[in-house]
Amino acid sequence: MRVFLGETSKGNIGLFNPAYLVKSRCGVFYLRWPLPKQLHPQKKASTLKLSLQTRDPRKALRLSRSLSQIGERLNEYGIAYGMRYEELRNVLTEHFRQLLDEAKTEMNDTGPLSELDRQTYETSKRIAKQARKTDTPLSLVKSDDDLLARFIEKYDLNIQEGSSEYGWLDREMKLSFHGFLKSVLAYDKSLQRYDFDAKPTSLIGDTPQPVKIAGMSIGEVAAAYSKERQRGNAWAAKTVIEKADHIKLLEEILGGDTDVRTLTAMDAKRVKDTLLSYPRNRSKNPLTRGRPLADVLNLPGIEIIQVATINKYLQTYHELFEWAKQNHHSEENFFSGLAVKQSKKNKDVDRDAYTDDQIRLILRTVLDNDDGLVTKPYQKWATLIGIYTGARLGEIAQLHLKDIRQEDGVWVFDMNEEGDRKSLKTAAARRRVPIHSKLIEAGLLDYLQAMTDRKATKLFPDFSYDPKNGWGRQQSRWFNDRLLVQLGLKSKTRVFHSLRHTVNTRLVHAGVDGPLVKSILGHEQDGMTYGQYFKEGFTLQQRNEAMQKLDYSLSAHKAEPGIQD
Repeated sequence: MRVFLGETSKGNIGLFNPAYLVKSRCGVFYLRWPLPKQLHPQKKASTLKLSLQTRDPRKALRLSRSLSQIGERLNEYGIAYGMRYEELRNVLTEHFRQLLDEAKTEMNDTGPLSELDRQTYETSKRIAKQARKTDTPLSLVKSDDDLLARFIEKYDLNIQEGSSEYGWLDREMKLSFHGFLKSVLAYDKSLQRYDFDAKPTSLIGDTPQPVKIAGMSIGEVAAAYSKERQRGNAWAAKTVIEKADHIKLLEEILGGDTDVRTLTAMDAKRVKDTLLSYPRNRSKNPLTRGRPLADVLNLPGIEIIQVATINKYLQTYHELFEWAKQNHHSEENFFSGLAVKQSKKNKDVDRDAYTDDQIRLILRTVLDNDDGLVTKPYQKWATLIGIYTGARLGEIAQLHLKDIRQEDGVWVFDMNEEGDRKSLKTAAARRRVPIHSKLIEAGLLDYLQAMTDRKATKLFPDFSYDPKNGWGRQQSRWFNDRLLVQLGLKSKTRVFHSLRHTVNTRLVHAGVDGPLVKSILGHEQDGMTYGQYFKEGFTLQQRNEAMQKLDYSLSAHKAEPGIQD
């Protein structure tokens, strides 16, 4: 039951506008405040909820006053500055940087632009400049909507026509296109002249010294590296954005025009030292957004990025300069071996498996729904599928109706990449997962038929796609930020992905061999026997027999007294 504080018997304690306090059935207070539609990914007005983790009305009141003020300020900052502007600029920069690299390569091979091509570039530059100043289309005969739509599709951007982000893209596309044209013409001009002021040789006695030719800059190497990786489809759309962000910081630290052959071990150390004090969410936090790098390092009270994130950056730099070394752009990779080492203990606490009692609590909550926490079908079914398959959330969220079928008398989930923006983490993730009998007992096939009758194609048609997080973000937020909080199970190491660890643990406890567990969960196999000579995998019947051993009941727990959760 929800009770507003202003309606309690103790009198009108206070009603906050726009935020207000609510008391849950278990007596815990939480704060609600509206999220303006300008900040919502689908431009819908919505409400954020935050548990205050107290049953004391006075304590709740004190906490809510300061939190509501913070919420209002964040809303104001979010509306004023947006949340994806910098990300959009990164995508445009990477896009036109690749085009510029292609244009330079072609001119290096065939010489300067022809007179006709030069005139075309000059005309396009004048049109782009006029379009930027007058907010008119880049094309003289039609709007830019088709151009923007193709760009949005190419990079899987979550931008809707008519939104403020769409307006940013329209404006920034003109600005970046104009900059690209200027750069092409400037490079063309540099090829039409020779600079004799700098002495190409220096003579020591009668022996001529070789001319020292400048190497590629960090920016040029990064552009060529990114282009090759994308050409080979080595990166997903989310990875493209992430790598561009990593490289942007590298250029900020060392300078994008710096010749990669001049880098030293001290430069690599400077990058690592910067990461060790780099603020988390720098582009979103009002205290760090837009400020120079030197000003945001070691700020008091600012949370810094975690070790895992630091190692992600360093891994990108290691891969970048290893590629540069292999392609003869540099002689040394100074980022090799720079990762921040973590103890095995720290690595092991990334995720905790749930105990049987915790799983049974979650099952009762989503199946009985006595607390009214389940308001959407996906909240129930995505959770149940996670509990009884151990599949990754992204795999569950992108399921189509045709991916659920009966083969050789066994109902299966077919985890594949066929369909609307579907992706799998590894080749081993492409698999058929037997459907547990408990899912069928809970009515999964009835839900499947209901979706079929609605002419749906996806198991969860309510899900929207996010370039960084795929299809499962809505379920992740509900499960991690609402369900676990309300059940008192929330912790840093316990999230939806913990269900995967739970299934792995329970199957091993049930006596299922490790390679068979890996085939169900979609893990890469170890060793030559299973990795090379057992490519056909286990039979569907073997996997089904193993899957049905997954049991969270009290009787199963009592039958194995030696197992400790």
